Amino acid sequence: PFMIIENVPVFPGCKGNNAELRACFSSQMSKFVSKNFDSELASDIGLSSGSIQRIFVMFKIDKDGNITNIQARAPHKKLKEEAIRVIKLLPKMTPGKQRGRAVGVRYGLPIVFRVE
Repeated sequence: PFMIIENVPVFPGCKGNNAELRACFSSQMSKFVSKNFDSELASDIGLSSGSIQRIFVMFKIDKDGNITNIQARAPHKKLKEEAIRVIKLLPKMTPGKQRGRAVGVRYGLPIVFRVE
């Protein structure tokens, strides 16, 4: 979720009021990560089948809409690297606004999946 902000950053293609933009951003982010994250990696590094893996990613959408300051916590180094790789692929966003001015906004994203 976003930190407190008047106007949230906009994922390309999202439209509507702030609540709709927030919901669309979250939905598009989930789709993007699901499509691009290599969940096969978990079994390749020997994590047990059926286990739930949790990765937490924090990043900033800067005042120009670029993704910066990507940090990740994961149970394995390869999963952390994969999460960062996927976040780097995100498209440029419309930046968030506070009092009418573009500002950088932090975003926290949990990535949870079951090892197949």
